[in-house]
Amino acid sequence: MNRQAVIQCFHLSPWLEKGPADLAIGDRGRFQGWFLGSAIWAVSLLCSGVQAAAPYLLSPPTYEALTAAHELMDQQQYRKAIEKLTVLQKRVKGSGEQKAYEEAMVLQTLGYVYSSVEDYPRAIQAFKTSLALDALPAEVDRDLRYSLAQLYIATEQYGEGTKFLEAWLKEAEAPPPEAHLLAASAYYHLEQYAKVIPPIMAAIELAEEPQESWYQLHLAARLELKQYSQATQVLETLIELHPENERYWKQLAAVYSEIKEDKRALAVQALAEKMGHLEGQALINLSDFYRYLDIPYKGGQILQQALDTGAIESTTQNWERLANTWIAAREWEKGIKALSRAGRVSQKGKADLRRAQLFMELQRWDEASAALQQALRKGGLDKGQAQFLLGQVRYEQGQLAEAIQALEVAQRSPEYAKRATQWIKHLQLLQKQKVSG
Repeated sequence: MNRQAVIQCFHLSPWLEKGPADLAIGDRGRFQGWFLGSAIWAVSLLCSGVQAAAPYLLSPPTYEALTAAHELMDQQQYRKAIEKLTVLQKRVKGSGEQKAYEEAMVLQTLGYVYSSVEDYPRAIQAFKTSLALDALPAEVDRDLRYSLAQLYIATEQYGEGTKFLEAWLKEAEAPPPEAHLLAASAYYHLEQYAKVIPPIMAAIELAEEPQESWYQLHLAARLELKQYSQATQVLETLIELHPENERYWKQLAAVYSEIKEDKRALAVQALAEKMGHLEGQALINLSDFYRYLDIPYKGGQILQQALDTGAIESTTQNWERLANTWIAAREWEKGIKALSRAGRVSQKGKADLRRAQLFMELQRWDEASAALQQALRKGGLDKGQAQFLLGQVRYEQGQLAEAIQALEVAQRSPEYAKRATQWIKHLQLLQKQKVSG
């Protein structure tokens, strides 16, 4: 590329990058502190090579001076860059489109340098003067307005910031999530809580990994608007993402109380009291939380993954908890598998007995029989109950003699004696009918 083409395609790289600070949300979701010095994006001043329009050409002296200033910025010699650019601005002042364009570029560069040293008032003035010249390409002009909006908001001039930001958002083809977040935070400071909702939801939707503070801002706005049902949804998301944070559980309980859902409030509060132990316990509590919300399938997924990955200990109690959660979700096969795992790690037969009962409900008699026999071999359970169930299973299998034999053992149990006797009489009658028939 020849020298003239290089001059036509001068490119200004970004040198100031700042990220949003975390939100601090107190009781009732009040916004405690929020300083957003978000990134001043790279602005391509001109990138169309030798085909650039004449008004967007830089004279060789201006190009060289801007290049030198840019090099000083790269070396973080900002004061020297400011001095050079200030002199350059005076030199390029004049009438005509060419001079206006050069001065606009110098002022834009000067604004970025002022931003780098956190002299935001001078940065704002430089950007405003650059825009007032109305000499920059449309795309560059638009992006500079976004930078100006960020500076206004960073200096707590929220009204001016939202004015520029609203105009920019209408024109931008694909605003990044941070732009929507910037708007939401400004509206919050202006106490225009209803205007917070659309941009913060857009920011969360667009971001691959929304920050925790973004959800906190969403929650704060919902609480200020007394939109408690929506606030519970945000809190449920926060709990799913951060189950170890006891504060979210307590906030959720408080919001449930506010909307008179006392049972849920008590349930969540009881779970919150159990927080602060092991990380695995937090996952168990989260699973229980979903069961309380009548979403057992989600609770089952959480427990299953926790057990499969070793996040919680592989104990009989935990596998039985998983089985109960799957059964509550009517996921019978998953419940059976969980009970089978519970039986493997237990020397007692209670999990196998529970598995047998589930097989019986599904009318899978052979599997029920095998599970009952395994439970009886292990022991550590109510033998009368197991023998009574085995008698029923043998009957369904058409084994009347074996059924009576099991029920006779069950008769020895005070709790099952009466029912076992009734069954024996019925089965003996069937045997007689079978013989006489």
